[in-house]
Amino acid sequence: MHTFLLIFCTRRGSLSAPVKTTPNKSPRVATTRAGGGARAFKVALLIETSNRYGRDLLYGVRDWTARGDRWALRFSEQARLAPLPSWLAGWQGDGIIARVDSPEIAAALRRTGLPVVDVSAERFASEFPRVSVDNAAVARLAAEHLLAKGFRDFAFCGDAQFLWAEQRGAEFRRVLVAAGRGCATFAGARSAERRRGSDAEIRALADWLATQPRPLGVFACYDGRAQQVIEACQTRGWAVPDEIAVLGVDNDEVLCELCAPPLSSVQPNARRTGYEAAAMLARMMRGERPGPQTRVVEPVRVVERQSTDVVAVADARVAQALRFIREHVADGIGVGDVLRAVPMSRTLLERKFQAALGHSPHREIVRQRTARAKHLLAESEVSIAVVAELAGFSDASYLSVAFRRETGESPYAYRARMRTNRATA
Repeated sequence: MHTFLLIFCTRRGSLSAPVKTTPNKSPRVATTRAGGGARAFKVALLIETSNRYGRDLLYGVRDWTARGDRWALRFSEQARLAPLPSWLAGWQGDGIIARVDSPEIAAALRRTGLPVVDVSAERFASEFPRVSVDNAAVARLAAEHLLAKGFRDFAFCGDAQFLWAEQRGAEFRRVLVAAGRGCATFAGARSAERRRGSDAEIRALADWLATQPRPLGVFACYDGRAQQVIEACQTRGWAVPDEIAVLGVDNDEVLCELCAPPLSSVQPNARRTGYEAAAMLARMMRGERPGPQTRVVEPVRVVERQSTDVVAVADARVAQALRFIREHVADGIGVGDVLRAVPMSRTLLERKFQAALGHSPHREIVRQRTARAKHLLAESEVSIAVVAELAGFSDASYLSVAFRRETGESPYAYRARMRTNRATA
């Protein structure tokens, strides 16, 4: 069950009594003095804390308030999709950041008359300004990761309850079809059927997997679903990742490490999502009227663990070459080094790679270097020159050329876009 946490605190974490204000449902600038400064904006955060994504949203809000804005924050503990807390109707606050997952929640928030920023991906459109995860980009990362492993057969394990799961599945299938591959889909039980218990659903999932070819690359719509796929594999004795590789979403470290084997997962940039939502609400509380709009934030990367640590190609020599590239890509290797590790003619190696993966050995080396560079750019502060060295590029210029060719933007632009310590206007 998803839960919310109840706290009432100032930005620096100290407890604070509510500031008495004149009832007014329109946005207002704080003028009351408190402790020698402007009155803190009173902000409600209606975000669950039971999963990694929700907690990172809250960290992003904290990052925003750390810049200097004084916010008195209120949370309330409740289940996801449950009615909003009763105190909200009479609460004299300044703004709200919420997961607006249903029309009922939207109506309750609308009645407050306060500025609201939506951080949900559950509806096609929101009447509130919204900042959310880029579900299409999540699915593309998943497809690229599994395609690079050499799989020819794929499956998506979704959840019929959630729109964002359907969006991820649709984009995952689209990318695979464009690559000349098919994709089976398991949507899962509807909520009424789900009450029969998780054992029934695990059995249904195992029965479905039994109808699929192996080796199989499975993308699950979130980590909890991926954990169920791994459990289903365990009940039938299928080896993960050798027979069925499994990839989730959210990079919830506790859940991922509890899986056996540990689960690979797409890491969304929820922290930046929370930061940008807070920045948007701050502007709204000062009078800006952005109107309905949705801004999406791209995921960071695939965090690979053992559940996808496999080379799923039938050609043993291509598999050996792929393992060599993966283990030595940061060492500045070239195709000549691959040929010394896996002796054959260059023409034969090129032909084998094209047949198995649809691209050349050189393209695979550049692809893996670029993936490593993306991780370093997003999660470190080292210079572009150091990124080039650590990713296996000969220099920063070569990194810039290759990176732009692979991603369509420069390393500098990518880093600026992915950083979580500032939002873009």
